[in-house]
Amino acid sequence: MFRAIKAAFLLRWPIKGLGDVPINVLALACLGVLGFGNPGFWLAGVGLETLYLATLSSNRRFVNWVDAQEKVFEDSTVSQKLHALLDQLAPENRRSMDQLNQRCGRIETLWRSSDELQLGSNEQALRDLQWVYLKLLIARQHLLNAESEADAAKVENDMHSLERELSDPKLTPATRESKMATLAILKKRHENISRRKQSLDEIASDLARIEAQVDLVLENATLDGKPSSVAVNLDLASMALDSGMFGSSAADVADVDAAYSKPPATRNRA
Repeated sequence: MFRAIKAAFLLRWPIKGLGDVPINVLALACLGVLGFGNPGFWLAGVGLETLYLATLSSNRRFVNWVDAQEKVFEDSTVSQKLHALLDQLAPENRRSMDQLNQRCGRIETLWRSSDELQLGSNEQALRDLQWVYLKLLIARQHLLNAESEADAAKVENDMHSLERELSDPKLTPATRESKMATLAILKKRHENISRRKQSLDEIASDLARIEAQVDLVLENATLDGKPSSVAVNLDLASMALDSGMFGSSAADVADVDAAYSKPPATRNRA
């Protein structure tokens, strides 16, 4: 209701030579000015505005129009964020994403050529698989970029060197404390590197699993010519990755996730 009232209050109407004019706001401004000469205009303005807002906000066609305008805006926003995420992919990752999208496009073409009418849930599931695949590519790219800055072998060598130095009984307390602090930092870096390698292994496995799932759906669509159930909840190991795995893309990923996680009745296609 509030969205409809807000839209009615700010409603713009195209007027030749002036463009889109906020007619309601303009009318209120005129009545406000006239009210300084005759306060009755203020009372009339309140009454007319209340009637106007109540009439439009309760009109089903107007409410549907407001909902449609919001969906168009949200679809456009999600689409822009998706394109921005795709543009950030390295060439090899972009090729992988394009290949998966092409296979999904082929599946949808086969589905639409059949007599099957109920395609919505399967198309939604296929779209979700593409989104998960894109997130995995983004996470892998971020992890690989971070790993290039960390030399695992050098970190291990430095740790071993410090451990040998700390075994020297001649070290002064201040020196020992400094070296122990440095060793703690190196151990933390080593832990991060090890966890990053585990995450990369999980992502590689999950990417292959999604590709195999899409290939299976394509084979079924080719053979049967109609939609079969598409599994999205693949219990992917890498789904435990937090938003930090997406680097500078984390905000856009979160926004698209929020749009795609809406209930089926209100989710938008992107």
